[in-house]
Amino acid sequence: MPVTAFIVPDYFTRIVTWKVSETNEELLSILKLNKRRQGIYKSLTSKRKREYLGLRACLMALGLDDHIKYAPNGKPYVEGTDNISVSHSHGVVCVGASSFNIGVDIELEREEKIFNIKDKFIREDEFAFISKEYEKDYFHIIWGLKEALFKIYQGNLWSFLNHYKIEPFDLKNNKPITCWVIDEDSNIKYFAHYKKLNNYYLVYVLNYES
Repeated sequence: MPVTAFIVPDYFTRIVTWKVSETNEELLSILKLNKRRQGIYKSLTSKRKREYLGLRACLMALGLDDHIKYAPNGKPYVEGTDNISVSHSHGVVCVGASSFNIGVDIELEREEKIFNIKDKFIREDEFAFISKEYEKDYFHIIWGLKEALFKIYQGNLWSFLNHYKIEPFDLKNNKPITCWVIDEDSNIKYFAHYKKLNNYYLVYVLNYES
């Protein structure tokens, strides 16, 4: 089973990534989907089938696959215990589970794309602390952090420039990154980490006051 990372940042939180390198048949034999899930699987496109099997594999690795429920908006959760966040990117699936509000994002390194869109998501005060030597890494990490925060708020706070702010951080240490969600009524602090997994960037954000 190709679990590429299993991260336990605190007693209440677990994050797993899975490289979906098996065939669909191999995954189906591992997962043993019930009739309802088989029906869902069969209704999906080829790409979505791979993502669905990867999601189920991650949830199985977390020991949560039999306990997942879905809110009316489709957001997965485990009643009374865990908030769930899910991310997919080019054959890799990531799932985070925590008693705190959590957002995860995994992104394949795509230098040309991230440089083309940088002005759409990086604020002036964020450009100010980005090292020229490591721009590529900073751009991918900041994008992932804002994607993760966006997921927590289910797209209701949509502006990556106005609603999400990342405080200065240094790639050379492993200290938590402070992030802010900004709306008309309040500012909410999150703490974040990142990890480079081969040519993927994994980030996760947590609100320890949730």
